[in-house]
Amino acid sequence: MPYVLLLAVPLIGVVWFLNFVQLINHIKHGKDIRNQTIAGAVLTFVVVFVFMYWLAGIH
Repeated sequence: MPYVLLLAVPLIGVVWFLNFVQLINHIKHGKDIRNQTIAGAVLTFVVVFVFMYWLAGIH
């Protein structure tokens, strides 16, 4: 299971960063940012959930 977390967290981080760049690009061009906001919230939830799962697995 630790190997899955070692793969999942960086992968989610990359997707999170790409979403952030797309959000900044949409703000710059004055486009609707609703989809990027929702995706950012979901990715944040997933990162926090994976971190808490990892932390609970330590104990």
